[in-house]
Amino acid sequence: MTQVFIFALEPLDSRYTKQWYDEVPRQFNLHTGKDAITVVGKQRSQSTTKGAFLDFADTNYWKSTQLAEFTNMMQKGNVPDDAVLLFTDFWNPTIIQVAYMRDLLGKKWKIHSIAHAGAYDPSDILGYKMGSWSHDFERSLYFASDKTYFATEFHRKVFIAGLDIKQEQEGRAVVAGQPYKYLNTTLAEFDSTDKTDTVMWPHRYNDDKQPEIAEDLSRVFSVFITQKHQLKKNEYYAKLAKSKIVFSCSLHENLGMSMIEGTLVGCLPIAPDRAAYSEIYMPEFLYPAHWTESLEAYQKYAPYVRGFIDRRLQEYDKYAELLPEQVERIQNFIDPTLMFQHMLGDTS
Repeated sequence: MTQVFIFALEPLDSRYTKQWYDEVPRQFNLHTGKDAITVVGKQRSQSTTKGAFLDFADTNYWKSTQLAEFTNMMQKGNVPDDAVLLFTDFWNPTIIQVAYMRDLLGKKWKIHSIAHAGAYDPSDILGYKMGSWSHDFERSLYFASDKTYFATEFHRKVFIAGLDIKQEQEGRAVVAGQPYKYLNTTLAEFDSTDKTDTVMWPHRYNDDKQPEIAEDLSRVFSVFITQKHQLKKNEYYAKLAKSKIVFSCSLHENLGMSMIEGTLVGCLPIAPDRAAYSEIYMPEFLYPAHWTESLEAYQKYAPYVRGFIDRRLQEYDKYAELLPEQVERIQNFIDPTLMFQHMLGDTS
């Protein structure tokens, strides 16, 4: 039986990495009947770098100690030669070091990774802060892996274009749902029929999320800007579940879990018809992209944006009838079955 090892992201209470730490192995067991082994690093902080997903220093400590742990396991004979390794974050230098051991020690390990974001995307913090060297590094990560997984076709195309991957080399880039299916159960207890006219803006305060637009809308609507409140995860979900709308004006999004979470607890998603949103959401929930393509554009089209929101607030029940279909559509992006099948070589 093929043994799977999961190189988990460090579990941060404020991020989904905490949920993934427990849920990815559990979902793998539910889908395959097999137990995976989590490769654990050492964690020194629960904080994140301002405006970022992780702590850009501590994440390296976690990954380096994770590598040391895996190496120790291998030297003790606890890693089979045909093991499958899943890195839950593609942007992990350990992939290179594991591939180094694989090739030079004659192992047959299969390396799989999940892409979230990277320097290949100019709108991401890595893209506008890191130099061109990072593209060569990301190409190395890609070619060291047997497969890299993307939740949406949009994200895959951004990756392929950003790293100039040739058509005949694209086979390693696979669109497959990511392991968020547990949210169906986790969020079910928060779903509420006691809705208020609240518009949730669930993003980090980054330029590409255009928080100025949310600030302006708060002059007209009851907009809850999550980053202004220190909520625990359960408190956030409870607030989200009582809101009628979850709103985005992001310029770029590869998946957008905060919007998906809102939809799963009964919010009407309102998003621009661009990026991954176009792939995920039904037309009734998408507004023309040019309305919020910049702050200047928003100022021009603000009456249209407000009208789009107001109509859905006033006619919530009507649009809510579409939510079961929308939730079913979302399952394609949060069900990891296809990814697990690829990992175990069963895609027939």
